[in-house]
Amino acid sequence: MFPTEKDFELARILVDHSVKVKAQEKVLIATDDLALPLAKAVYEEVVKRGAYPMMDISTNGTNFIFYKHADDWQLGYVPDAVIKAKYDWADCFIRIFADDNLRELAQIAPKKLTDRAKLMRPYSEIMLKKRWVLTDYPTGAMAQEAGVSLWEMREIFYSACIVDYKKMGKDLSKLEKIMDEGKMVHVIGKQTDLWVNIEGRLAQKCAGECNVPDGESFLAPITDGVEGEVYFELPTLAYGHLVSGIHLEFKKGKVINAKADVGDDALQQMLNTDDGARTLGEFAIGANFNIKRGMMNTLFDEKIGGTIHMALGMAYKSKRGGGENDSGIHWDLVKDMRLPGSVLTIDEVVVLKEGKLLI
Repeated sequence: MFPTEKDFELARILVDHSVKVKAQEKVLIATDDLALPLAKAVYEEVVKRGAYPMMDISTNGTNFIFYKHADDWQLGYVPDAVIKAKYDWADCFIRIFADDNLRELAQIAPKKLTDRAKLMRPYSEIMLKKRWVLTDYPTGAMAQEAGVSLWEMREIFYSACIVDYKKMGKDLSKLEKIMDEGKMVHVIGKQTDLWVNIEGRLAQKCAGECNVPDGESFLAPITDGVEGEVYFELPTLAYGHLVSGIHLEFKKGKVINAKADVGDDALQQMLNTDDGARTLGEFAIGANFNIKRGMMNTLFDEKIGGTIHMALGMAYKSKRGGGENDSGIHWDLVKDMRLPGSVLTIDEVVVLKEGKLLI
């Protein structure tokens, strides 16, 4: 499992552009075992920068074993001192995901997963206050979900991830400014007529700082300022359960009706996670035009150029992109605005039309 030149090229983006590693800093590299080629490249680049890397490796399959067999005490126990020590130790974090089965947890009760996620949130919040970046690594499971060969998946992956992020940042500045100054977003499309109040919110352009691949500008809507209906064309996974054809109806910011063509039970369980799960915590426009198709992978799908996405649940707490909504979930759902008749306006000015940014 040796790194390729593409792995080293991507590693340099993660180390130098995303988290900007400096000499004598401490870097926690959290990786799944299938991503070791990229993780080793990151490790080498960190060492070359004069920083100190620590590798934290997860083994595929252990999550299923834990959730299948753990009793109530085990599900409620967190090794606080160990986890907190790692998160406090690190100056920055690089997380690499690589799954051998994206539906591994499909037979696990969603409540087990959401309850556990709530317990782990305080540790995630330590990370979010520092420098961090998340990425994936191409696996057979990712290729299968995307409906392509592993060879093609690798081509898609590196094309999406290895881009000129400095240029992307400059290109997204205008969109960020339009969203900053906007008051009302109106989205028209398939089974969609949605109004989103964004007055006073500040947008955050994203160009490889925290996600790779990247390419979006997002903000948190006014909590009670979402009205109308929206249909999400791209399928997604909810804790391993396929959910597609999601249709939501909002009133005063809350989902009052919801239906999915496939996976409706999983949709309802997600919405019933807690009070905040029925409210939008994020509204975003995707702008990575190197990504052409949905792959059942949120990190990629939400960045597709010419799409929009909305997250049910937690809003980020940062000044830019942030809001008040709190929840145990942050579930991104992607709408394809490349379809005929799809239009997004901000204060009645057309910003996105049939997949083209008109800014």
